[in-house]
Amino acid sequence: MKYASSNLAKLGSFLRGKTYFLGLASFVTIAALLFLWAFKVRLEIIIMLAILWFGFLLVSLAVEYWRKTAFYKALLANLDRLDQAYLILETLTEPRFYDGEILYAALYKINKSMLENVTNYRMRSQEFQEYVEMWIHEVKTPLATLSLISHDPKINQQIKRLNDYVEQILYFVRAENAEQDYLIAANNLANIINEVASRNREVLLAKKIDFEVHDVGYEVYTDAKWLEFILNQIINNSIKYSSSKIRITTTITDRTITLTISDNGIGIAEKDLPRVFDKSFTGSNGRLGKQSTGMGLYIAKTLCQKLGHKIEIDSKPQQYTKVSITFAKSKYFNVIDAQTYKKVTEM
Repeated sequence: MKYASSNLAKLGSFLRGKTYFLGLASFVTIAALLFLWAFKVRLEIIIMLAILWFGFLLVSLAVEYWRKTAFYKALLANLDRLDQAYLILETLTEPRFYDGEILYAALYKINKSMLENVTNYRMRSQEFQEYVEMWIHEVKTPLATLSLISHDPKINQQIKRLNDYVEQILYFVRAENAEQDYLIAANNLANIINEVASRNREVLLAKKIDFEVHDVGYEVYTDAKWLEFILNQIINNSIKYSSSKIRITTTITDRTITLTISDNGIGIAEKDLPRVFDKSFTGSNGRLGKQSTGMGLYIAKTLCQKLGHKIEIDSKPQQYTKVSITFAKSKYFNVIDAQTYKKVTEM
């Protein structure tokens, strides 16, 4: 019944679009029949001509209705199925009725113009990305030189901050096409955490933060460079928001291994928790400190999604913040069961 009602509604819309044609056809038909009647044409002939004429009109309208309905039904159905609607033209057969041909030609021109604009945009975006990456690599050299020649811990802390912000820009620019840059392989969590700890050693010592690492010597399938950046963003947040202790541990199940970074800093307000991974979201802590860009956790979340990892955060104000990264068993990468994860080092 629903399908029949839908078809009746479409037929009604089609006939409304033919109002002028039907009105004119009715007027001409009545005039012609009256003309034949006036010339004393036999009634049987008039009736036969009327039947033939109305039959011709009905068949013409039915064929037109069927052709248009089939075309527009396919158009709408394909639009619903396509993720990229601009490819709709590739799924359609060129119609054989006039207004359909006009629409098809218009869609072709629109599609061609859109593809040209997208191509130009991608080229400009690629050129900008390449320029930013080149600039970042160039600016890292003087920053590294400053770090080597400076013996002032406070200056070195500021240089490190600059390095972190420069690196954040690089990973943000690369995040959209991260899969072209990372290499998934078995990596030891302990080695990656050691690298992150070394990068933050001076600031950890300066702020007298206890950095505890327990039971992390497991192999996971990830990209070491990307994971190091993600962990660095998390630990920088812990340092920034008044922690006196940072603790890193792992939890293993039959299918996953979860790395948890916890601190005893100022925590995150409950109302902010659902949005901490949103782009440019700084929350109440960021507004108080006025140092947060709101990009670190957003980029970390984006990269975790690209790598196939799950990242979650839990916190209570003035008590703790816990960030967990879960590495799932992957048949594609032939990851072994959690029970047989090989502990390669001890910290």
